[in-house]
Amino acid sequence: MTLYDPRTPDYASDRYAFNIAYDEKTLRRAVSGFVTSAVFQDNAIRTCLPLALILLACVGVFFGGDAELGVELFVASFLLLAIFLLAGWRMHMRELRRRLASGGGRHPLVRLREEGLVIESGPSTPMIEWPRILEIRALEDVWLLILATNHFIVLPVRGAPGEALRFIQDKVRAARAA
Repeated sequence: MTLYDPRTPDYASDRYAFNIAYDEKTLRRAVSGFVTSAVFQDNAIRTCLPLALILLACVGVFFGGDAELGVELFVASFLLLAIFLLAGWRMHMRELRRRLASGGGRHPLVRLREEGLVIESGPSTPMIEWPRILEIRALEDVWLLILATNHFIVLPVRGAPGEALRFIQDKVRAARAA
């Protein structure tokens, strides 16, 4: 674990710094929250409209005289959706685990600066500038910092200083308004 020492020159420009901890429960909660929100909240029309049309077609087939085919199509569509959701969940979970393993640990140091944030977990830790963060999705005890449609950073907030979390929210809000 990196120890924060404000007297170190590299840390002089930090506004806030705190340690975070990743565990399996946090990772699962983050990935589940991201996948469900990406599919059912961000793209609700693109998800629900095709499902409604498939259901309507299955009902039409069912009442059109071929009940067995209507049920089979409905079950197949439901299973296909479940397979895609599970595959997306597993892909994100595997990627998070890989990044944590290559980053050098599950207890990185978060450093907040005027220009952006650094999650220091290995030898090379880039700064994520505030304008790159499109959105903050607050889950129970973890925040998802959304960088792109299919890319996010997990920030466990349990034990993080409240003023540091407000600083992040204010910086992201200001960057989005600019």
